[in-house]
Amino acid sequence: MLLVGQKSLSYKTYFIIEEGFMIKWRFPSNDYGENKGINDSGIATFRGTPLKSLAREICQNSLDATKGEIVKVDFNVFSISTANIPGMPYLKDVFQRCLDFWEMQKSITTKEFYTNALVAAQKEDCVFLRISDFNTVGLTGVYKEINTNWTNLTKSSGLSDKKGTAGGSYGIGKFAPFACSDFSTVFYSTYNIDEEEAYQGVARLVTFKRYEDEQTTQGIGYFGNEKNTPVYDQLSIDPDYKRTRGEYGTDIYIAGYKFANGDWQKDIIVSVLDGFLGAIWNNKLMLNVGDKLVSKETLADLIEIYRDDLIDYTEQYFKVLISDKTHWIEKDFMGLGNIRFGILIGEPDSPRKVAMIRKTGMKIMDRNHLPGHVPCVGIMFIEGDKINEKLRVMENPEHTKWQPDRAKNPIRARELIKSLNRFINETIEKFISVGGGDEIDAVGVGMFLPDVSDNQQDKSKEEVVGDKIVEVELKVVPKRTRAGDKSGFNKVKDNDLTIEGEKEPEGDEREWFHNEGHTKNPGYKNPQPAHTVDGSNDAGNPSKKNVSLKKFVSICVNKSKGQYLFMLTPNENVNDVSIEVYLSGETQNYEACIKNAVITLGYGKVSIFGNTISGIKFEKDKTLRMKVELDFYNLCAMEVKAYATEK
Repeated sequence: MLLVGQKSLSYKTYFIIEEGFMIKWRFPSNDYGENKGINDSGIATFRGTPLKSLAREICQNSLDATKGEIVKVDFNVFSISTANIPGMPYLKDVFQRCLDFWEMQKSITTKEFYTNALVAAQKEDCVFLRISDFNTVGLTGVYKEINTNWTNLTKSSGLSDKKGTAGGSYGIGKFAPFACSDFSTVFYSTYNIDEEEAYQGVARLVTFKRYEDEQTTQGIGYFGNEKNTPVYDQLSIDPDYKRTRGEYGTDIYIAGYKFANGDWQKDIIVSVLDGFLGAIWNNKLMLNVGDKLVSKETLADLIEIYRDDLIDYTEQYFKVLISDKTHWIEKDFMGLGNIRFGILIGEPDSPRKVAMIRKTGMKIMDRNHLPGHVPCVGIMFIEGDKINEKLRVMENPEHTKWQPDRAKNPIRARELIKSLNRFINETIEKFISVGGGDEIDAVGVGMFLPDVSDNQQDKSKEEVVGDKIVEVELKVVPKRTRAGDKSGFNKVKDNDLTIEGEKEPEGDEREWFHNEGHTKNPGYKNPQPAHTVDGSNDAGNPSKKNVSLKKFVSICVNKSKGQYLFMLTPNENVNDVSIEVYLSGETQNYEACIKNAVITLGYGKVSIFGNTISGIKFEKDKTLRMKVELDFYNLCAMEVKAYATEK
């Protein structure tokens, strides 16, 4: 190789001659066509989360190119003399021409970027981030002009030829490294499984006028041979690195790496743990980030070290993978291939989310809106080829959600997503009902609405706020004395609204439930206490002794039938316990009307009277489970009071 030109010479005389070819930067003319500005749609996509996007896109591309072994990816920061960056004198002139071309623009974004690029280009040294993968096939097709892995990465936009279960589908991920460069410049080098070698530089800039002919450019430039073909050799600019024979893979060099001054290792590790926890755990991916190893064996230590920096519930998802309390279910989903779903119930800080992970090992999204209020967290591994193909075409360009309208058949795509969600909901409800809540801390749970199982009838209902004004008719419910006779009226006035009720002569605070919300027995019920005072003994039962509960959880199993699951954990051993069940109102509690009760885990032969379930045996710190059916079908907060009869 013959280097012609010196650092002091201008861009016009700086180039490389190798085997008769001129290797330099070339920026194609736009032939008086569209001018390209700073807000390139590809790069702009990743500017908001550059490091997270970089880690996701790089690791995804490497996993897509696997040879069937564990993929290894190295991230390494190094510095070289700025003068040794291939074609740097020409690039500096280009940065100035970009600044001049857009000088009259009102927006300062372009001016700020190229002013900063010029400052960085004047520094003595330049920082690079090198990303190298191993146990992959490399970038194949370096001698072809179109539709190969090499050309799709270096010279294509909005194009991806990946099929089946591969991660990428838009060809937009290639822009992520540019968002991390002060120069918006990246060098690619590959040694592929076909024993081909190539490297090429790519600068994604803005339109400017070339010095040689004053033609405006497309904004994108290539460092390589004539006709923008690559150099058929490996690029070696990291002084401590060289790929050896048989080590197939790809090297990406990000010039002017923006984030080198901070804790760059932490930032990349945290991003990788968020997006590829599943791939690392399943031994599909291993990384070296500087001197730190990221592997299945080091996950626990890394999560402990970076606990305060982790994002998107990574620590809670890791608990799902390592806990012996995680419930796992595996099945062929709708004939589309295998899925594995793990759910951990009862961890105090559980975020009530499920990580949705496709076959590549990359997390696509956090599925929320799980049924009920019981703390839980889960992971779903979607492994089948057919279901991965269907989900892949729904992904947005950032690979962070599934959008059915992107599919060829949105209706079927939407049904697939609904089926996955339904499976998750039903599985969670199943494990809760059969004993997944042992570790639930129920302090204060009675203040919240109980859990509800999802069903099609409920899903069709939505609360909306409309503009239509409707009249609300107030129905007056008369109060009666115990003999059933009406007494005098008592008017309660609230501003301009007057509600008429009936006064009880004795004033003993006893009311009547109306029939709304009940499944049968319309009309008035027997009189019931409006409220009770905690810690007091009922006047008719002076021998009651309160029994303290450590935990209480109520879960609605079937709202339309008034069916609930109660889970109670006592603080003491008691042989003959009764519990009173109350529906909580805004200002007072109402006795629940219990139709049936059966103990499913624990001891006792229960009997029912009004709102009281008797005949229960409590064992200290052991959770008792009971199926309870109420004559009430509206959702309501629920409270219980436990007591034993003193003998």
